[in-house]
Amino acid sequence: MTNPIVDIIRAVARPAISVIFAAVIAQVVIEGIDAPDKFWALAGACILWWFGERAITHVKTTNTSNLETIANKVAVILKDKNV
Repeated sequence: MTNPIVDIIRAVARPAISVIFAAVIAQVVIEGIDAPDKFWALAGACILWWFGERAITHVKTTNTSNLETIANKVAVILKDKNV
């Protein structure tokens, strides 16, 4: 059960927050600012969580399609051997 409004908010918020974190990290690195450890923990956790979730979703989707492709190839081979 998905809520389209939540999906829209999530679709807008994730890139916006990622861009904000990336801009702040770039500014911290360029200017040599000593950022608090809490910032690094929050930014790192958010970015790793979001990229990790996307990577896992991509792997699950890819593996499913790969399994279907392999199953189809095996079915064709078995069909050809029976003929």
